Amino acid sequence: MVAPLIRPIRLQGGTFYTFSSAAEDLSFSLNSADKKFKFSKFALLNIPNLQSNPGAVNFAGLSNTPGAYSIIDGSKTDNDYFAESFQNYCLNLESMITSASGYDPFLDRTVTERVFFKWLKEIGAVRFRSASSQELSSTSFGPNFVEENESENYQKVVKYIGDINIVNTVRNSNNAFSEVYIYIPTSHGNTPVVMFETIDDVNYSPGMYFTNDPTNPLDAEYLYGRDVNTVQPAGLSTLAFFDSDTFTFTVSDPDGNTGDYYFYNPDTNSYILQGQAGFQWWFANPIANTYFLEATEFGDPTNDEFKIESSTKSVTYKRSRLDGISLNFNPAAYAGIDPAQGITDFGKYNESFASANFEFNAVLVYYDVYDPADPTNATTNLFGVLYLDNVDPTTTGGFIPRLTKYKPNALTGDNGNSYAFRINLKFDVNAQDSAVEVSINDYNPYSLQLYMDALNEMIQATTILEQNNAAMAVLQTQVANLQNLILTDADKNQINSRITEISDTLNANLAVFANTENILRLIQRNYDEINNIYQGRTSLNIAYNLDVLSAGQGISLDKSAAGSVVVSTNQQEFNIGSKPLVSVANDFTQNPETYSYNVDLIPFSNYMKITDGSPGSPYEIDRDVVIFINDTLQKWQKGQSIRISFTNGLDMSNNNGNFNFIVYTDAQDSLNTGSTYSAEAAFVTYQDFTNKGDAPTIEIVCLDPTTYQFSVDIF
Repeated sequence: MVAPLIRPIRLQGGTFYTFSSAAEDLSFSLNSADKKFKFSKFALLNIPNLQSNPGAVNFAGLSNTPGAYSIIDGSKTDNDYFAESFQNYCLNLESMITSASGYDPFLDRTVTERVFFKWLKEIGAVRFRSASSQELSSTSFGPNFVEENESENYQKVVKYIGDINIVNTVRNSNNAFSEVYIYIPTSHGNTPVVMFETIDDVNYSPGMYFTNDPTNPLDAEYLYGRDVNTVQPAGLSTLAFFDSDTFTFTVSDPDGNTGDYYFYNPDTNSYILQGQAGFQWWFANPIANTYFLEATEFGDPTNDEFKIESSTKSVTYKRSRLDGISLNFNPAAYAGIDPAQGITDFGKYNESFASANFEFNAVLVYYDVYDPADPTNATTNLFGVLYLDNVDPTTTGGFIPRLTKYKPNALTGDNGNSYAFRINLKFDVNAQDSAVEVSINDYNPYSLQLYMDALNEMIQATTILEQNNAAMAVLQTQVANLQNLILTDADKNQINSRITEISDTLNANLAVFANTENILRLIQRNYDEINNIYQGRTSLNIAYNLDVLSAGQGISLDKSAAGSVVVSTNQQEFNIGSKPLVSVANDFTQNPETYSYNVDLIPFSNYMKITDGSPGSPYEIDRDVVIFINDTLQKWQKGQSIRISFTNGLDMSNNNGNFNFIVYTDAQDSLNTGSTYSAEAAFVTYQDFTNKGDAPTIEIVCLDPTTYQFSVDIF
């Protein structure tokens, strides 16, 4: 086996990469009646943005590994560098493991998924923590892990787990391929909790390392099975990105300068050079052109911070020790998948109240290998990865554009959306019938596309039929109306009677029509009189109906003078609510970490004063102070403000610690964040209080009510 050569992600339409290990199971299923192959699961990923020096944020740092550090020099696009990292680290490591002398190809579980997540963690894209008792249903499932909580330094990567329900085989005289359909329903949000487990076996276990040791030593730095004469069709580098590039803890940067290894010491808040103060890189002994697995155990989610630095290039990143990483597809292990609550599988879990909107830019496709005699005992392996778009450049790196999956919101009435992807897979195998299982129909391999076309034709025919039914109903109404117009003898007699009555009336009023000149003079006289009244040339006065005028908010009307109304404002600078003076000690709710108080937003400028403390002695605080502004009944208006002042001040920095004063709003979650009061209107630190003598005046002004953008003035 040799390491595969790939092309970068296409500029349009995305690109699907298949892992070499999947060929083992496919080939085995073709040549054995004991095993079958079936596409089963998929996962949606949000690959982080690419940044050359990610630091503590889980950006994808493609230069993190020593092998990549020495090659990536900024001369190519980030789309090319991303493909190089995937090819030269992930696919190359998989090829070296499956070609190792001790590799057992007969194990149902391949190394692909574990290699893929090792690549993500080595470039700093993914980190973990241990699953809690609220996430793991039982300790009988062993240690499980979830990604770090989302924060300013971490955004979760695996967003969604779903089932592949439709797989179709297309076979004709010209071609044969499989269609894998991936569908994310409108009703679904993200998978609230995604759990991982660590798996080790004879092919992938702690302490293993894999060194490229070709017959020609000059080929050692190239991809496995490749050499200096290998031509990469897309112009990508064929030099492997190893964990250890040399036999020392040094590496050359692209300019030929020596890069040294550093470890971050949190006790001193500084980086320590390799070999000083007991420093240890994540692997103990460097070996040239080598990949390392974790040395002692796979189940340690601890994070370390490292740096590789030369005189011209510096890379800092945060790395997880967890290894052997695989997604846990067993619903029984998830505490949130509870049949007692009607949640029995990932589909129901993704519809639950805990799920929310999410973004994704990649899809992992999984398959099951199982014994037909016992289909429930299956092993799930990673088949390939679909990147939905190419890497777009930014000023600091690049990113793969994301699709946003919206979940319907019954409270706000927001609509959801759905996505469907079809992946055509063609297998280059022998002429035997494939044992790949067709989930739609095992015996009639009709194309699902034709089936969908037939359904579309049926829908169109139904639409035409409904339109014709509507036209027929209109015609029936028109015919009925025409039938009603057919005259009977009784109708004719009634019409004759009415004509005679009209004729008699006209004859009786012939005198009026004969004297039209007098009528016109009377009309002219009335017009002149009305015009004189309007212009005040008579003794009559016109009175207006002032009852239709009513006062609005902040407006008063004076109708005491007859025939006039005086409009004036009765609104002062501040609109004082029912309780403008409040006390932290008496009115605020005491929580474990905060003092909180809810206040309703009222029209115009609002005012609140906190009265705790005594003259010259501000009130001592031992936790954060939080105010929630309820804008349910009164929505924020552009330019509307609220002023918060203090009688004696608050001591926010004392022996109890340093605390902050925070104001939140958006009680109805208009921003669709998944939680109420998610809009931060003001964040005032303890330093702001200290600088203003512990009693600042805080004025919050709404700049944009639709996006909840505020300006905060402290004086």
